[in-house]
Amino acid sequence: MNSGSLLFLVLFTFNFFSCVNSHYDKKTEPKPVSYSVLNRSNYFNKNNISFSIDSLNTILFVKLNIRELKNFPFPINSHYHDTLFKTAFTFDFYCNNKIITSDYRILKNTFRYYTDTLPTAKNLSLSTDTVDLRKANELQIQIPFYAFHNLKKGKQIIEIEMSQTTFTDEIRVMNPDSSYSYKHILAVKPLMNARVKFEMNVPEIYKSIIYGRGLVLRNDSTFSPAGMDNTLWKSSYPDIYWTINYPKNEYYAQTTYEPCTDRYTAHDTFNLYHYSANDSIGFGVFDHDDLSRDDFLGSWWGSLYDLEKKEYKRLNFDNVKIFDLSVKAIGVINK
Repeated sequence: MNSGSLLFLVLFTFNFFSCVNSHYDKKTEPKPVSYSVLNRSNYFNKNNISFSIDSLNTILFVKLNIRELKNFPFPINSHYHDTLFKTAFTFDFYCNNKIITSDYRILKNTFRYYTDTLPTAKNLSLSTDTVDLRKANELQIQIPFYAFHNLKKGKQIIEIEMSQTTFTDEIRVMNPDSSYSYKHILAVKPLMNARVKFEMNVPEIYKSIIYGRGLVLRNDSTFSPAGMDNTLWKSSYPDIYWTINYPKNEYYAQTTYEPCTDRYTAHDTFNLYHYSANDSIGFGVFDHDDLSRDDFLGSWWGSLYDLEKKEYKRLNFDNVKIFDLSVKAIGVINK
């Protein structure tokens, strides 16, 4: 497998990390963002949790450091008499007492091969993985400023509601046939929540629409897609999908995959939110694999402005013979 795949297959797991490459300085440290606490529950206190907001370039870092909790009223399942120590936290973003709406979660959810069609899918609300509160945990979300594309540019007062509602655990139980299985148990018990506010300077945010028109892999003396997916049962063509990478090397969105083929024929449309008319954009092409790391097939990086100048653009790179797309510039959307 090509090592280039490491540039694109960084899992989204909850750390939604983005940065603008043209402004990025590895030596720059995040700057603390001052905030005020509007309210908090009794257990969301300084003895249990420390909280911080930082900003670097066009990224917000929100961090919770949860100490090992002692003498904490963890819920107990009455049927199994099991104490539930695990929970997850949600971060909801508000402005003017209304939850902020955004395409951000919809774009990121494409990585998981499903589409969230619920009305809440456009709420700017991020959840952490489940953590065990018997030990210390550091939870951090990293969210790019373009996620706030529905807010007017300039200074805005943002509020973050941090909360947990449900405790959970798994226990090993005996089945009627004397075999054993694991059962997932839950208890709704919100104990730790807080709401804070801070000032944020929302930049100009541009929108471009990317239309994918399909792609074809090379098939020549140097590369053949035949037999790429080798298993115990068969040898077949790759399961192709492609990604948008913005800023450079950072996952932005991706398509679903087409199985066992040397070409991707679906037409896809993505909204790209960015910070400059002359930004750069990247595309990556991969072979999806259920059992191992996806194989890298090729990548392209270039000027968004150049793509927008032509009604139709055909690219070729690495093991990709044809990559057809068009890009439409909408311009600044949050004046």
